[in-house]
Amino acid sequence: MPAVSATPAGTPNSTQLLDEINNLCEAYAKARVARALAEHSADHAEHERHATLADYWEQESRTRYDALVPTIETVAPRPVQIEEFLPVRTLPNGHVEVHARDQHARPVVATFTGAEAVSVAIHLTAHAAIGLDRTGAKVDPLLPAVPVSTPPATATGRAPVPNPR
Repeated sequence: MPAVSATPAGTPNSTQLLDEINNLCEAYAKARVARALAEHSADHAEHERHATLADYWEQESRTRYDALVPTIETVAPRPVQIEEFLPVRTLPNGHVEVHARDQHARPVVATFTGAEAVSVAIHLTAHAAIGLDRTGAKVDPLLPAVPVSTPPATATGRAPVPNPR
């Protein structure tokens, strides 16, 4: 079986990877069919012929699988692990730290000032609302209800003047 050829950067392209996966699936399917035919053979000679083919294709699929696993592990990121601390945390100096992973599962830490963190949060919220709107979902049901209550008295002892807008 030819190994998955790689691009100059050492990573197979998607077409090469899919071809190898298809070859693995085909070998596995041939092994299953040959094994089923061997089980339903009319005579001993036919059974032996199909059983030999099943053994060959099972070994071929094992070999292709073993060759494919390391390639997929280099292309696909590892599963995300739960961090021991929150992925977003406030630092003693007032900055906000965001822990994430890039597309290759490498850790990334972004540190924002308080104002930058608020700006990022507002932008993320706006983009989420736009994304939901584009898919036909409405934001209102997702938002908590605003409690209706009278405003508290100010330090002067009188209630604030309502905004006419």
